Amino acid sequence: MSNFHDNNTNYSNYNGYPNNPNNPNNPNDFSGGGNRNGRRSNAVVIVSIALVMLILGGLLGVVIVQGMNSQQAQLGSEVTATPEATATPAPTQQAQAVSGGATTSLAALSDQIADVVASVQDSVVGIHNYQTVTTGGNYGGYFGGFYFPYYGGGDSEPQTVEQLAGSGSGVIYSADGYIITNYHVIEGASRVTVVLHSGEEIEAEVIGGDELQDIALLKVDRTDLSPATLGDSDQVRTGEFAIAIGSPLGDELSGTTTDGIISYANRTLEVDGAYLSMIQTDAAINAGNSGGALLNVDGEVIGINSRKTSGSTSSGSTIEGIGFAIPINDVKDIVEELIATGKITRPGLGITGQEVHFSNMDPGILVVSVNEGSPAEAAGMKQMDIITAIDGQQVTSFSSLQSVLYSHDVGDTVTITVLRSGETLDLQVTLAEVEESGTQE
Repeated sequence: MSNFHDNNTNYSNYNGYPNNPNNPNNPNDFSGGGNRNGRRSNAVVIVSIALVMLILGGLLGVVIVQGMNSQQAQLGSEVTATPEATATPAPTQQAQAVSGGATTSLAALSDQIADVVASVQDSVVGIHNYQTVTTGGNYGGYFGGFYFPYYGGGDSEPQTVEQLAGSGSGVIYSADGYIITNYHVIEGASRVTVVLHSGEEIEAEVIGGDELQDIALLKVDRTDLSPATLGDSDQVRTGEFAIAIGSPLGDELSGTTTDGIISYANRTLEVDGAYLSMIQTDAAINAGNSGGALLNVDGEVIGINSRKTSGSTSSGSTIEGIGFAIPINDVKDIVEELIATGKITRPGLGITGQEVHFSNMDPGILVVSVNEGSPAEAAGMKQMDIITAIDGQQVTSFSSLQSVLYSHDVGDTVTITVLRSGETLDLQVTLAEVEESGTQE
């Protein structure tokens, strides 16, 4: 009982009793002494304490429960917010493309392309190639692609008729009337006209052309044209976006726009024995697109559309999406020379050759023949020599030979390294203008 007693010594104050040991009702005396009233008072104190504890416990429980409910409500709010935060983005958010470090939606890219087309369409024109044909007489003749035999009872005079032989596209180079197109678009023409985007047809003068690179320059008597903005084809990258504008199949489809990518930025092609650098694209290019513009997404002309590969292979596989454009940097050099002189002058050696690739020797150009009076003859070059280098730059193909030669001017002297009967010789050749045909250089 002593522990119990000791543990309750502080409860005396709850009954208003002083701690006086001589008081017969002292509740601190649990030794068996004292009276019944004192014990009843102790019981009342205990019950009161119990009630207080019960009330406090209840209040504490209410506080705890409310706190838990508040926490659950907060957690419920967080759970509700989570799906909103991780919900699938709207379609316009999903359709975002990154270009040049900036985030641009596909809708914005579409608007950009439409703006490019709108800004360039007045700079792309149609080109008409008119040719004269003779019809009539006892032998009949061709007209419009059809043969009309002569059925008359006597002789008739032949008639010369001008007709539209073909059409293509062109790009306005300057406001004062210079227009770029392909050489093959105007080849054989007796008269050439330019059809503006407005539909107006204007007579054009052929200033000159470069058959090798397939570029021609026209001039119309106007000073208010809308020239295209020319880009830098050296900066073109494989995989970048490309836009082609032209007049496929004639005037009825003028201003046709197709798009794609740059399939290969610097493709070397062999065309009629010459090796040309071209931009390959999968933007649709059809008959009539020749001479039109190949653009980047900034609306700059990066190439002049020239040719396409179509049909099928020997195995029957269909060929699709292979078109080519002449790099605009090459075009600018040609145009400036045509404006200045009316013709293209290229340096050459005056030989015909053949590529050789033997396993036991370095590759090069085998000299098949040396033209009389040519720079090569004057330098002592002989038949069966193998050209291996020019000015120390290795020559392994006609493409590399042309690349080095065309970086020089007529009159320049170059060092040409040849292999002759197992001996290496260096010849000093002064380049001159020579006729270019097939593999002749």
